[in-house]
Amino acid sequence: MPTESARDIVLVIAEPRCKKLGAVEGVGGNAESAKADALDRAAERGATHARLEPAHPDLEDGMTIVVTGTVFACPSPDEVLPPDGYR
Repeated sequence: MPTESARDIVLVIAEPRCKKLGAVEGVGGNAESAKADALDRAAERGATHARLEPAHPDLEDGMTIVVTGTVFACPSPDEVLPPDGYR
């Protein structure tokens, strides 16, 4: 189960036009735990969005599941379009 801050990360299919924070990798005993680990690591880096690849077995041990992806920091909608508008 991902941490509370990791649950706020938006999963995307295409790369958003935001600051790219780089690659992330999560590992676990199954696909869900590997995804949760990847999202926890993304949250630690300040990510707001993540594009994750499908889970796959670790080629070294064959027992661990790995999820990789790219993480991004996007401005909040209020920063892009402030509620009071631009002044």
